[in-house]
Amino acid sequence: MDRARVWLAALVLALPPSVIAATWAALAPRLPASIATHWSDTGVADGISPTVPTAVTLLSITGAMLVAGLVLAAVRLSSRTRATLLSLLAAVSGMLAAAWVVSAVTTVEAGSAQEAVLGPWLALLLGAVLLLLVPWLIHPRDDRVPHLDEPVLPLAPTDERSWRGEARSTPFLLLGIVLAVGSVLVAAVLPIAGPWLSILVAGVLLAGAAIALALARIRVTVDADGLRVRGALVMLPLRTIPLERIRVVEAHEIEPLGWGGWGYRGLPGHLAIVLRRGPGIVVTTREGSRFAVTVDDAQQGASTLAGLVARARDAERGVGGAGSGEERGDRDEP
Repeated sequence: MDRARVWLAALVLALPPSVIAATWAALAPRLPASIATHWSDTGVADGISPTVPTAVTLLSITGAMLVAGLVLAAVRLSSRTRATLLSLLAAVSGMLAAAWVVSAVTTVEAGSAQEAVLGPWLALLLGAVLLLLVPWLIHPRDDRVPHLDEPVLPLAPTDERSWRGEARSTPFLLLGIVLAVGSVLVAAVLPIAGPWLSILVAGVLLAGAAIALALARIRVTVDADGLRVRGALVMLPLRTIPLERIRVVEAHEIEPLGWGGWGYRGLPGHLAIVLRRGPGIVVTTREGSRFAVTVDDAQQGASTLAGLVARARDAERGVGGAGSGEERGDRDEP
């Protein structure tokens, strides 16, 4: 039942392109070559655009948002995160559809783009943002996840001083591409409701694309500075934990539901970057919080990090050598 509600919430994004297509088809015989696309107030239009390119552009953008919504429904995310993203997409897509309807209808009513009056149609432009409420109300938002006992993987002793691993996610790559293409289209050819809206929409889409692409391929580095996670395609720093903050290092078989789903997940006392189900490095800090990241060859990475933590701890205590007993998890240290 919950999965059906997820898909239904995503399919709300099919409404804006459908409205654009239906309005275009219904008014096509009466639409001139250009339509009004900008008003400084509720009076006569002060900006016009070619009809067909404008319709095609808006159909393409809202269609891309529909695809992004379907991708969000397919990948594993926390319910609240997915509901929020779908609602934001619905708001932007709804505003674009409303902009087309207002432009087309006012132009037809006036007989020409130059004489089109915005008038009370402003209410539709402003009210379209309320479409965000539909996915939010439909989508389930129960973020409770089952407690899962994740198997602990053995750590082999190591004297390595550094290690690097990677992990990839095709769904995040596809989502990033869709959002990036959408931002380019908006920035290039969307003056419909004024340049400020174009900049805002393009900025939101570009930020989403950067985050998605950063998660599409991550690089995990272990060295004397601690544990660092960065995007490999988009070089965004995602997480850094210095050696002195680390208390316990383990390698686990990560179950996404145990950490809130796929992606950059956050639960009370838990933070995780989960791109797949499988081996990952799990760090418990001295403050008691836990961080997990799924990565290839996680056991070797965890062993290297545990050795570095033990050597740093011994150096603090003035103890020679890197004892093997405490380095794999000093669980009794306050």
